[in-house]
Amino acid sequence: MRRELIWAAATCALLAGCQDASRQQADESVDMALMEPAPPASAAATASSSAVAPIVAPSIAYAYRFGLELPADAVPTVMGRHEQACIAAGPSACQVIGSNSSRVGRDSVQASLEMRATSAYVARFRAALDGEARDSGGRVAQQAVESEDLTRQLVDTEARMRAMETLRDRLQQLLATRSGTLEQLLQVERELARVQGELDATRSALAVMRTRVQTSKLDVTYSAAGQLAPDSALRPVTDALGQAAYLFMSTLGALIMLLAGALPLLLVIAPLTWLGWRWRQKRAARKKKAEGEPSA
Repeated sequence: MRRELIWAAATCALLAGCQDASRQQADESVDMALMEPAPPASAAATASSSAVAPIVAPSIAYAYRFGLELPADAVPTVMGRHEQACIAAGPSACQVIGSNSSRVGRDSVQASLEMRATSAYVARFRAALDGEARDSGGRVAQQAVESEDLTRQLVDTEARMRAMETLRDRLQQLLATRSGTLEQLLQVERELARVQGELDATRSALAVMRTRVQTSKLDVTYSAAGQLAPDSALRPVTDALGQAAYLFMSTLGALIMLLAGALPLLLVIAPLTWLGWRWRQKRAARKKKAEGEPSA
């Protein structure tokens, strides 16, 4: 019996030593694993994003600006042709947003036309613009293209709209199934109305951004400034005549201003001067008459 107890104690000691050794080995393996360098955070984030986030195509809004220099008589014709072409293309291809025209004298004309069109219409418009300007006796003096990346705004707005739609559906379900006090129901209805209003505003903003991406802004300015014999041998003479006319009119204007300023004074001083002169005449006559009476 005693020998069996000794063997049992020895066996337990061996088992305890093996368990301690295995636990120490496991701890060392854990420590070694912790001591190994972790993969870079950027690489892990890139791997996770590539595995989860889908690739979003860029959404770019373009704006085109063109400036035409044309003869004064050709400005309204060319602008009217562009406006009619946009209207004829239909609202799905081109829309006229606004137009403006001003004329000073016979040779100075300024006009502008603002449109919103699809990329195909803009491409056709750009291809034909230079030849059309030359045929009208003018040229394309300015071309500019601006772009704005709306990808992030579109993605954020769509995500916010989805979250608000989910919240709206939950509020509607809560309002339909919950039986509470009148105050609680009114509170849920007010929150539902607020969420619905924000959802409508978000949808409107999203529609505007999508329209800006699907169509491009197209601004065209038309200008004409008349010149008398430009870049010719008579240019100095015409410039001198213009300056002389300007000087003459400036002097005449100064005289008119001086007369206009002195006229109120003349209206007051002239009657007073005439009355003073008449008073002196009468006084002199009475004095002369008084001096003549004693002698008689």
